[in-house]
Amino acid sequence: MNEERFQDLVEYVQSTSANPPEHLFSGGYEDWHCRARLAQFLSMEGIDKTDEAIELFKSIEDIEPDEENSQDIEEKIYALQKLSHLYKEKKEFNEAMTYICNAIELAESTDYLYRYILRGELWADRWNLMHHMKNTAEAEAEVDNRIEVYKDIPIEHNSYLYYGYRFKAQLAAERGVTLVAKDFMHMALHNMEIPEGYQERLDEAFKAEHDNASWIMAEIDKATPDPNKLEWDI
Repeated sequence: MNEERFQDLVEYVQSTSANPPEHLFSGGYEDWHCRARLAQFLSMEGIDKTDEAIELFKSIEDIEPDEENSQDIEEKIYALQKLSHLYKEKKEFNEAMTYICNAIELAESTDYLYRYILRGELWADRWNLMHHMKNTAEAEAEVDNRIEVYKDIPIEHNSYLYYGYRFKAQLAAERGVTLVAKDFMHMALHNMEIPEGYQERLDEAFKAEHDNASWIMAEIDKATPDPNKLEWDI
């Protein structure tokens, strides 16, 4: 890709309903932040220029973000996470695994509390990918390890524990063990902030007495606040 093609793609995404502001790309193709931002828009549903998005995301693979700037690091983590998602959608699981592991390594290399990135969610991406790759037992062992490491830390809102218990709940639901799935989801939700107005819907979802565990899990997820819009301690 070159500057001309980059600008053509900027104009393209600006012509869509996404219509991102021009200043996001003012640094041009030479600015890796601009390439990453354009890739994010190109990968959006409805725009669907996946190949171009992957090319731009991969162009920042070897970029070293500013270690003193949490937003700089977070922007690269997000790009790596999104790149992993795109490869997973293409069913190129080994590539997807490479990039989610790179995202985790970068996220864990600092103590920053990122604005949007949740370390627990990154690990959950890895565990779900391992499950797709038939490495479920290894994924469960990693989850149990994360839980053991973080369960006694005196904080209320722990993304490692939320996503760890949620993964175990998902596996229990797939196995048809409804009560176990519910128990794990109770434990997951105990580690996140539940804003006023959500608890009643969650209670209703948990009250279901049938054994369609996957349906119950879906209803619990619908009633759960968006984790990316909550405050987390880790």
